[in-house]
Amino acid sequence: MGVSNLLNSTIINKVLMAVTGLILVLFVTGHAIGNLQVYLGRDVMNTYAEFLQSTGELLWAVRLFLFLALVIHIYTSIKLKFLNLSARPEGYKIKSYVKSTLYSRTMIWTGIMIFLFVVYHILHFTAGVTDPQIYGHSEFYGPGNIFERHDVYKMVVLGFRNPLVSVVYIAAVTLLGFHLAHAIQSMFQSLGITGPSLTEKLIKIGKIVAILITLIYIAVPAGILLGLVGGEV
Repeated sequence: MGVSNLLNSTIINKVLMAVTGLILVLFVTGHAIGNLQVYLGRDVMNTYAEFLQSTGELLWAVRLFLFLALVIHIYTSIKLKFLNLSARPEGYKIKSYVKSTLYSRTMIWTGIMIFLFVVYHILHFTAGVTDPQIYGHSEFYGPGNIFERHDVYKMVVLGFRNPLVSVVYIAAVTLLGFHLAHAIQSMFQSLGITGPSLTEKLIKIGKIVAILITLIYIAVPAGILLGLVGGEV
């Protein structure tokens, strides 16, 4: 099979989309749990951030790997959409949505919007480009406060104290949850893990996981706006 045939293979594109989707689901779950450390205070969150930064090149390799997984995931989803359309070039005069859901019909659009938010999120909290005044703070710690590290806790609190930033973030993670509600079940189906009763269970599990992840992400900006955390900053 040539390269062109590989790129146009529905099966290969589905597998690639499912595998990269699984990678991204694991990441967003771990990232959500990591974000909750803001409720444990400055020391816990900054210690966690310092550990990640101490991995150096490995951290950037992981970031690059995740970004490539995201790009491949979006590319294969768009590719599959065009492959499906080419299989019925004349289209349908009347669209039928009997078996499809709003989740499945909007997967590409929610995926693209999530990608755009990820780019903004990286520029905001990782690179400190969009709001540099919240980025460069340091924390002194240890015996006699002789050690210095990036104050990630203060950066997150100051960042989400901006209502506009928090609203955009909450809207984006809500879209993420909307996307995951269908993506998790679809991911298993693409990997051949399916069946009448199993699919029903996976649909329910997917929706529950999507809701939990969304609520965990929302808990951070909501807690900061409500003054539940970060009052000492």
